[in-house]
Amino acid sequence: MVFCGLDVGTSGVKAVVFDKQGNILANCFNAYELTFKSDGTRDLPPEEIWQKTQNVLAGARRECGQEIAALAVSSFGEAFIAVDKNGDPLCEVMLFTDRRGESEYYEAMKGIGDEKIAKICGLPPSPMISASKILYLQKQRPEIWEKIDKLLLIEDFIYFKLGGRAYTDYSLACRTMLFDVHRLCWSDELLEKMNVPKSMLSEPVCSGTVVGEVIRPYADKLGLAGTKLVMGGHDQPVHACGAGREKNAMVCSMGTTECLTPVFDKPLPYEVTLKSSLSTEPFVTPDKYCTIAFNVTAGLLVKWFFDTFEKGEQKYAEYEQNAPKGPTKLFVQPYLMGSGTPYMDNLGRYAVIGADIGTTTYDIYKASLEGLCFDQRLNLEYLRAQGMHHETLIAAGGGSKSELWLQIKADVLQTPVQTLTCKEVGALGCAILCAVALGEYADITEAARAMSEVKSVFMPNADNKAEYDEKFALYETLHADLKKYCAYACKTNW
Repeated sequence: MVFCGLDVGTSGVKAVVFDKQGNILANCFNAYELTFKSDGTRDLPPEEIWQKTQNVLAGARRECGQEIAALAVSSFGEAFIAVDKNGDPLCEVMLFTDRRGESEYYEAMKGIGDEKIAKICGLPPSPMISASKILYLQKQRPEIWEKIDKLLLIEDFIYFKLGGRAYTDYSLACRTMLFDVHRLCWSDELLEKMNVPKSMLSEPVCSGTVVGEVIRPYADKLGLAGTKLVMGGHDQPVHACGAGREKNAMVCSMGTTECLTPVFDKPLPYEVTLKSSLSTEPFVTPDKYCTIAFNVTAGLLVKWFFDTFEKGEQKYAEYEQNAPKGPTKLFVQPYLMGSGTPYMDNLGRYAVIGADIGTTTYDIYKASLEGLCFDQRLNLEYLRAQGMHHETLIAAGGGSKSELWLQIKADVLQTPVQTLTCKEVGALGCAILCAVALGEYADITEAARAMSEVKSVFMPNADNKAEYDEKFALYETLHADLKKYCAYACKTNW
């Protein structure tokens, strides 16, 4: 049997076909263009997501030349697609960094409170979560709200189109601020407070559940007749599954966003969630939880750097070779569209401090990567305080191709950083879920050991430890020092 992992990200969608040993048989990717406007909107056409999903599925099926036994989906969180009774999208997809719904969110929170959200949902309350955009449609787009039949998260939308029924998994449902993380069901209390009918939402099930098979006309059109649909999950837990997480290892997904995904046995105390913005999210297995420690502009920052300073030329090799050999003297706050954890500050912006007449773009590039690594060290300090210690970091995603970035990460965190032979860990995590669901392996641990392997290890350079420790102590105050300047930069008239 062969299995297809469909990884739906914020910059594009990828379909990868694997055999049961984890070998890639086909790999198809289609990018789409995000719309970033100065008024704070960040949206994506739902029709483009669906069309390019079909493109990559059909392409992967042709390329592998075999019948695909099962398909699973991982997708980015928070965003949703509102559809009518015919299943047709009613409006654009608002990404989690989109600022629409902020005022509606803050008004709703007056009657709910941060503590209640953290206790029920395991989430740090934030206007970045799905609920704010749902409230926006209620209050500002009533002509759309009255036509909505289903509010489908991105993963749900794909299953709905391919299988005809609306399912979601626990990890992605958790990102809505409407889901009870302890009871693993929609929260009646929060649905009532936010005036969201439960009938609008998908049925939540555990990752790895078989939820049907591809129906006509897509079974014929895409060459997926008889292909089982296996529930996937939120991209970061699925990436951690694909990285073959072992005991005392922590997975770091280095994609458009960057995310640390530690796995643990019980939910975090709600007080920790409120203090650190670290959520509790169901993992892909029913007896485990994880958290999402992230920066929203990681790979996106690298792309922005080259678009801005090199007119779009992606001179990765040149910059890797010419970057300063040791720690830079610059400080960079690496936020382009707000911060992730621990601050969850949607007004955070990029800043460079310490430049002089001799500063080069090579310096700024390396300092930007240092900033990303310092930002993850902020999260790591909170995790360590909760007893989540690790002996190594497993780096995955597009950013793990950068040896410079990986070495900086090892030096800043003073932790060995491993890379994997397979670079498509999101899709591989989906394939692992499929292989277990169809009985090829007993559980995801056995499947991951068989299908994922370590390629290389970057060891921390002890000579850089003292200087990076000194820089990190200063970086810890940087966000507070820059906050008023970022707020001014974000002033708009919308």
